[in-house]
Amino acid sequence: TRHFLSIPTADWDPLIHQFEPVWFNPRDWARLAKAAGMRYAVLTTKHHEGFCLFDSKLTDFTAMHAPIQRDLVKEWLEAFRAEGLRVGFYYSLIDWHHPDYPVAGDALHPERKRPETLAQKRDFNKYLDYLHGQVRELMTNYGKIDVMWFDFSYGKLTGEAWRGTELLQMVRALQPEIIINDRVGLGSDFSTPEQYIPSRGSAGKDWETCMTMNGSWGYKRDDHAWKSTQTLIRNLIDVSSKGGNYLLNVGPTPQGEIPQPSIDRLKEIGQWMA
Repeated sequence: TRHFLSIPTADWDPLIHQFEPVWFNPRDWARLAKAAGMRYAVLTTKHHEGFCLFDSKLTDFTAMHAPIQRDLVKEWLEAFRAEGLRVGFYYSLIDWHHPDYPVAGDALHPERKRPETLAQKRDFNKYLDYLHGQVRELMTNYGKIDVMWFDFSYGKLTGEAWRGTELLQMVRALQPEIIINDRVGLGSDFSTPEQYIPSRGSAGKDWETCMTMNGSWGYKRDDHAWKSTQTLIRNLIDVSSKGGNYLLNVGPTPQGEIPQPSIDRLKEIGQWMA
């Protein structure tokens, strides 16, 4: 949303004061995931906007400093582990909140056309220290993590631009049994086709298709283009037949609930799985 509408940081960041998902109950989420037949789940700990659902000591732009004042990642982990599900972290390499994330020449930053922002001096190495520091927090403070799902490299920002070898080595040193996706740009344990299923799988490589249930990754009130349960099950069969995994997205409401159309489809998938 910020990218497409070019919403400036000064207008976006105050929304932290409205972040209060009062009906967030990760136990309900985990039970639903288990009933649907899921074997693992990946939580967005920080998206491109830079807001963290975890208790980071490196920024105040977190759920701990929002009205909810809770470490939602910790609660989510406890709930999903209790259901016997493996757990993973999505973490965006991109961060539009951080004052040292590059703007000049960047094709995605919401303030890429604002002269006052382009005139700022930014130190990308300071941002990289922040990025690596947050990943270290996630790999250190929450017990065993099964999947690290980075998002994403583009243009010149790929591979060693992220100090990628150092980043991946740090993750593996702290979590020796973890598997890491391919979006740092330096090889991976599995590849991540998005919103499509490869025609012949991914020859000889482990892979996972990530896909939305309607047309949106986050919650979008007016997006009613929900895929039918039949379509979702046929996608699952197609992916599985080609040796892949199916990472099916759920975008919770601002109140912290899973939308009813998602609940209905997940329950129906669970019935088919059973």
